[in-house]
Formats: sequence, C-alpha cells, structure tokens
Amino acid sequence: MEVPFWAWKDNQDEILKALHVHRESEQLVFSYPLLREVLPYCRCVIGGQFLEIEPICPPTDLVRSFFKAKRRIYLTATLADDSVLVSHFGANPKALKDPIVPVSSQFMGERMILMPQELNPEIESTEVRALLVQLARDHNVVVIVPSKSAADAWKGSADQILIGDKVAPGVEKLRSGHVGLTVLVNRYDGIDLPDDACRVLALFDLPEVSSLREAADMAIISDSRAGLRRQMQRIEQGMGRGVRSNDDHCVVLLCGAKLTSRVKSIEGRQMLAGATQAQLELSTNLAKQLDGTDIEGIRKVIHQCLGRDAGWVKVSKKALLRAKPGKGLALDPTAVALRKAFDLARSGDHPGALEEIRSACNQLDDADEKALTLVRQAEVAHHIDPANAQKILLSAHRLNNYVVRPIDGIAYQKLTPVAGKQAAAVQEVHRSTFLEAVDRMLRFQSLVDDLRFEPGTHNKFEAAIHETGRLLGLGSQRPEKTSERGPDNLWAFSDGSFLIIECKNGATTEQGISKHDLGQLGQGIDWFEDKYTKVAEKTALIVHPMKTTGDGAAMIEGVRVMTEDQLNKLRNALLDFAKALGDANVLNDVERISALLMTHALTSKMFVNRYSVPLKKS
Repeated sequence: MEVPFWAWKDNQDEILKALHVHRESEQLVFSYPLLREVLPYCRCVIGGQFLEIEPICPPTDLVRSFFKAKRRIYLTATLADDSVLVSHFGANPKALKDPIVPVSSQFMGERMILMPQELNPEIESTEVRALLVQLARDHNVVVIVPSKSAADAWKGSADQILIGDKVAPGVEKLRSGHVGLTVLVNRYDGIDLPDDACRVLALFDLPEVSSLREAADMAIISDSRAGLRRQMQRIEQGMGRGVRSNDDHCVVLLCGAKLTSRVKSIEGRQMLAGATQAQLELSTNLAKQLDGTDIEGIRKVIHQCLGRDAGWVKVSKKALLRAKPGKGLALDPTAVALRKAFDLARSGDHPGALEEIRSACNQLDDADEKALTLVRQAEVAHHIDPANAQKILLSAHRLNNYVVRPIDGIAYQKLTPVAGKQAAAVQEVHRSTFLEAVDRMLRFQSLVDDLRFEPGTHNKFEAAIHETGRLLGLGSQRPEKTSERGPDNLWAFSDGSFLIIECKNGATTEQGISKHDLGQLGQGIDWFEDKYTKVAEKTALIVHPMKTTGDGAAMIEGVRVMTEDQLNKLRNALLDFAKALGDANVLNDVERISALLMTHALTSKMFVNRYSVPLKKS
C-alpha cells in the first residue's frame, strides 16, 4: 500500500525526526544522507513486513565524484528501454543521441530460443521440467524462476537452488564443472554463465517486481505498453545470462502462458533486440518444420544446437547476419520528462516541473500510462496548489481506478449487465481480444494457472476471476480493490442476476470457514443490497477449501461455496471452452457459442449449481 502523497508531504517534519533517530542503523546508515536531502520528493510504500522510501529519481548529483566527472562512459546492452541512463544516472539526453553501437549482431553469440507453449499450447510445464532434468544429466541447465515459492516446485529435481548469499558460490560452482540443474530465484541480470557453465537456460513465468514501488506501479500499468516494456527488458536480460561471447552457444526456453503471451505479442517482440528477434524467429520456424511439435519434437530441435549440428550452426550465423543492428538508444520521452521535472522541483521551480510533466502527459495515448503520469503530476502540484493536485488525481482515477484515490473519494459506478445474449458478448470480446486461437489458449492457461488454492496469491486470484468473467461475456468488477468497499469480485449475468464473490483461496484452516471470512462475505452482501436495491436475483459465493462454518461463525442462508474440487472443475471447463472457441466456425456462430456455454455450465444458474456447493452448518 502506498502512502498518499499529501500525507507524505504534509508530515515531513515528523518523518524526518523518526528517520534521524535511526540514522545509524544498518538499514539507514548509507541511504539516510541521500534520503534526507530529497525526502519531500520520495514515495513511501508499505509491505507486509517492511516499508520502502524511494526518491522519484535517484539524486545522482549528491554523489559528488560522479556528478563532477568531466567524462562519463555508459555501457549498456541493447534493451527495450535505455531511459535508465537519464532517469537513474542523470545523463543529458542530448549527449546520448549518437552512441557507439556494434555494426553487426554477430557479437550476440548463438542462441536457440524456443517457446514450447507457442508451438503447442497443450504442452504441460511438467513435461518441460522433465525434459530439463534429462538434459541436466549431460549439461549444466539453469532455470530462472520469479520467486521463492516458484522455486519450491523444483526442490525434488534441482541440484542447487540459489537465492541470496548462495548465488555467488553456486555460480562459481557452475563455472568450475558439471553440476546438473540449477535454479536461480529472481536473478535476471548481474550473472555471467559462459560456455559450459550454462548450455540450457529456461525462464519460467513472468519476472516478478523487485520492489514495493515497482509493484505499486505495475498494478496500474501491467496491461499498458509501459508495463510491457518493463517486463520485456527483464526477460531479455534473463535470456542473455547463458551466452557471454560471440563464440558461445546456448538453448533458451521461455516457459509459462503469461511469459509466452508477452513475447509472442507483436508489441512485445518488437521490444526485443534485432538479434534476439532473428534468433527467436529462426528457432520457431525450425521447430514448426518437425513432424510433430510435442515435447519429443522440441527435444530433437534442442539436440541440434547442443550436438553442434552443422546445418543449425550455419543457419544460426546467417540469421544473425540478417538481423538489423540497433541504430541508437531507446529513450522514453515520459521518463526523460519525469527526470527533468524531478530536478526542477528540487531546485524550487515547481511550476516548471509541473509544465514538464503536463507536456509529456499530453503526448500519451495509453490510458494506464497516462494515469500513472498524472499521479506524478499531482504529486508536484501538491507543493504549490493542493486543491489542484486533487483535481489532477481525480482525472487519473477516471482513467485507471487502481491509482490512489483522491481525499474526497470516488463515487461507485454500478455494474451493468452486458446487453443482449451472453453468447453475443463472448463473440465480441473474443474477436477484439485474440488474433489467433493460440493466443486464446495461452490467456486461458494463464488464468487457470492463477486460479489455485495457494496462500499469498489472493490478488492474482481475484484478478483472474475478474478476467474470467469478462471473457465469459459477463459484466465484471473488483469493488473492494477499486473502491475499498464491497466484495472481492462481482459478476453480472445477461439475465440480470448477480454473483457476489468473496475469495479466500489462501485459507489454510481445516476447522471450517472462520467467523472473520464469513463476516467479510456478509459485509459484501450488505454493500450489494445497499447499492443494488432493485435487483431481483443474487447469489453469494465464497471461494474456500472448506464447505462448513467454523467455530463462532454465523450461518448465512443461501451462500454457496467453491471448494478445491469445484474450482478444478471450473479450470478444466475453461480450458475446454477456450479450445472449442479455437474453431472459427464456432466463434462465428452465436448459437454454437450459446450451446458451448450451456455444455460447460457457464451461464448463471448452471454455473452456480456445477461449480459450487451449499454452505453447511458445522
């Protein structure tokens, strides 16, 4: 949760005193002298166990030796966004306009880049994992996963799992000889694995955020071009770990529905370096020429690289020769403007800083990125005109209701059932969302991956429920997320009925549904009845591993429970539904879509009956 900028700015004296008391603590001894100078221009985000205070941009001028240097040399890989040179290091964007870049892509080295689920969406992650374990018998295989919980799935098959202090000695062990299968946790840069240290590299699932501040931003821009650019940069950094010279070679596997969707998208692929795009296209075309694109077919392609097949080596070099080298640095105008505004604001020129951000904001077309930039604008405006800052924030909230809410709050916008038949709504949303059937399968697979009973995943679960409702042609909202009141999710069916959903997929109790959890569902019901006074039919549903009330929990009549068994039925139905829609004859026929919804019980009454059970008194 991010501290609202007005609360942060208006309580600077108290915040500074609190930090000053702990200025010599291990956490602050190095950062405090820098924070003290820019504290009013910082953001504060609170997590479960700690909080982060971070400047809008690093105050590089406070590092005198760096700031006074007559010459600076910046070395950077060819990435989706080089704006970090300006935003983080304070480089002059005009001085960066003519960088020294390689004239050829041959420096990249040889990589076979494969996305198993692009070739065949039905390939399971367990099949890929088994393949990697087998390859690790003869080669060093490195798997990068986004989090510690993701690494737990590899405990039975990994020879070493590296996190924190274990990374350095583990990497040195890889460089010294054959280890087998190594798992790196959330390390996409800063690690070199040349030659035999890594012959097979696999990235599993999308990289996760590295800080609370990044998490707050990604909640707003995750579906925007700016969010995609951040993800693609980390993905490309990760792919570069296994090839460190022009005579090195490595197989790279990109695994997971979300990761595959991002890289497969036209926008995402364009954000990759030219050499990476060429290698990805070559590897995919080669794999598609096989008799079958099952896991065995992928194994055969991999051995062409590892076995140094002469044909593969030749076409790989040709692909790099054809790749277009980068012409210069990619600087994001918004990031450059934010850096200039930060420097202006620190010097006391808040009107100038405000105008810098306003000008950049006016050039943005993407609603989510514009909303985030408007929040930065409101932060600056608060220093000179708090009332205007709240107006700017209101404009941001209208574009994206995940940004911090204005002081006076936001009036709740009622959810309206999608007009017409549910089948027609399904047809419309799928035609506008997916270009190919494989894109649909990848999206549904990513939803299914998030619809699990697992502690600490409630936000992903609720987001997946929200997206599922949309793809089923329903009205879908997350009231508690967007307005701080109401249920976790709300669905509106085309027949006018509503489904009130409280998600407790992280519950671990075996003593029934707790008083607290049922109390939250009851509050959601009360909120709904207050907002929707004329609704004839509603059903309240709680997602929970237990189907009976716990000690002290009051029974709520009519409540339904989606247990793990019912959730698994829904997950399977969603995949079958997506697969059937892959047939163009089905997607073009509203009557067949309607029949498909009935077959998989995805209409109002059928959904409740098949995918939930009545709540019972313990």
